[in-house]
Amino acid sequence: MTDKHSHDSLVKGLIDYFQKMGLEIRFANYKGYSKPIVIKRHAPDVLAIDKEAGLAYIGEAKLCSELYDQITKEQFEDYPKRIIKNGRSAGKLMQFYIGVPQECHTKIKDIFKESEIPWKDNIQVLGL
Repeated sequence: MTDKHSHDSLVKGLIDYFQKMGLEIRFANYKGYSKPIVIKRHAPDVLAIDKEAGLAYIGEAKLCSELYDQITKEQFEDYPKRIIKNGRSAGKLMQFYIGVPQECHTKIKDIFKESEIPWKDNIQVLGL
């Protein structure tokens, strides 16, 4: 099966979703934005903030064909564990959104389980 989406279209989908939520996009792996900073081992595709609540959001776009890659496993291990260090939401976990094509969005929890990565309440999967 070939992915009908491109990585860029998934990143744009995350940006659009975050903006509809009223978030400010701070960094994005997309034209017109500054490149994201590295978090632990890798730079995510989108970093956004809810200025009212002081919550930070990490967005990672994945094609179906990338879901079993080592880099994906490392990102799925690292990003949900990130804690906000200062501000009103200090001590809270960053929100982690995974944007994938609709046809593979139901596989994400299975991938976490197979990889023995704990599922956390701060993880959301978006079928784009």
